[in-house]
Amino acid sequence: DITPKALTVSGITASNKTYDGNTTATLNTGSVTYNGLIAGDVFDGIYTGTFSDKDVETGKIVTINTIYNGIDVANYLITNQSTATGNIVPKTLTATASASNKVYDGDNTATTTLTLSGLIGSETLDTTNHSSTFNNKNVGSNKTVTVNSITLQDGSGDADNYSISAGQTTTANITAKTLTV
Repeated sequence: DITPKALTVSGITASNKTYDGNTTATLNTGSVTYNGLIAGDVFDGIYTGTFSDKDVETGKIVTINTIYNGIDVANYLITNQSTATGNIVPKTLTATASASNKVYDGDNTATTTLTLSGLIGSETLDTTNHSSTFNNKNVGSNKTVTVNSITLQDGSGDADNYSISAGQTTTANITAKTLTV
């Protein structure tokens, strides 16, 4: 009898990715090694990877699925590399701001509405605790309003899978306050 030779597969790594709403992982097979392969044998593998879930996290387990090819595959008892690790990092969103006009009240606080873009599929998020200010407290038209901070909140999507930076600008008016003497 000729029994299959032991062959161990190793060296496969998973690429990090930006959150995209799915569990598909890209594998790097450039450094794959077949420990025990006899020189000249025709043997290779097709590797696909799947993250444990779609959400942002570092050091996530990636399951490696393998199909082996080549005329010499049957000559080996294969020990697969079954997992690797990779990171899913937050997807950066952009926001467009619109500001409400207001009557002079002695401060430069502004009320803004944010429209988010860059969300995956039909996911939605809310924004809370975003603060915005006029460039000063005085009456004027088309005054610059700047969004100073934004906090993302879960909607149909998970806010932890996204990131956003403040700094959006728009314009609004501060009108004179009616004063009765």
